[in-house]
Amino acid sequence: MRDYDVDSELTILKPLRFKRYSKLRRYIANAVIKFTMFFARPKKGIRKKRFIIRGYQHQKIKVYVLEKKTDQGNKPAMLYIHGGGFQMEGTPVHIKMITDMMVETDYKAVVVRYRLIPKHPFPTAFFDAYHTLQWMAEHHEFLNIDINHIAIAGDSAGGNLAAGITLYARDHQGPKIEKVMLIYPVLDQTMSTKSMESYDDTPMWNANLNKDMWKLYLKNGDFGLSQYASPLQADLEKFPDTYIETAEFDCLRDEGVLFSQKLEQAGVCVYSNHTRKTVHGYDALFFSQLVKDCKAKRILFLKGEMYEKDQSIHVES
Repeated sequence: MRDYDVDSELTILKPLRFKRYSKLRRYIANAVIKFTMFFARPKKGIRKKRFIIRGYQHQKIKVYVLEKKTDQGNKPAMLYIHGGGFQMEGTPVHIKMITDMMVETDYKAVVVRYRLIPKHPFPTAFFDAYHTLQWMAEHHEFLNIDINHIAIAGDSAGGNLAAGITLYARDHQGPKIEKVMLIYPVLDQTMSTKSMESYDDTPMWNANLNKDMWKLYLKNGDFGLSQYASPLQADLEKFPDTYIETAEFDCLRDEGVLFSQKLEQAGVCVYSNHTRKTVHGYDALFFSQLVKDCKAKRILFLKGEMYEKDQSIHVES
């Protein structure tokens, strides 16, 4: 097992190396997450409203609307889609990250509890997320959402869903998306990049886990929707302004880099933050300076105040 030169603030994550998620591990992890979420409360000054809406095949799913108690009038809104390999629930860390961004911007947030694999393979999570986007647009007056300023954000598997439903909305006359934020996203079902080949034992996430994830997620096929399940293969013309973060020691790194390069080639305004000495899921250490710096850049992007692109890195073919 290799030793990676991880930032000193992230060394606590180094022992978290797994080659596969068993049914028991998924069950225990989600049970713990649900327990902690039950006691989690939004940041002071933020209120959370729960709604039941119809997702894929008209089945009920939960969504949460987070808004400042002082909000008046219509506000820009961010649909946030959590990560977790399509198989883990959203965590209190996600809520903290979202509310921290809300405090520094004018956004309210909508968080979807999409259904998980292995019980619910593609396209369940995809259309749960897309129907949430449609719900936001259809009920924008009730929700006090400025329909001209909707952003979609997601980390890891949530980044996949964020990119995928943005493409689907573009191609099917769906709600207009102004901005997209992708944090170490899953983007390529072919798993053919150099980083995927190199990082099969990295902390938090690795190529072995990624392979199992895709096998479960697409176990019934892609239903002719491969460009939405695997956004790196899609035509990216007319994609919204995008912010992308990647982690250096992450099998998903090159997917994010290639996606940002492909966006630039398509004439899309893209801001890339390719972090160094990092591993997948570094947001778990929200108290670290590294994460605080990343969060500051995300906030600048949402506020429309990010002007300079970060230094790109080269991807070997």
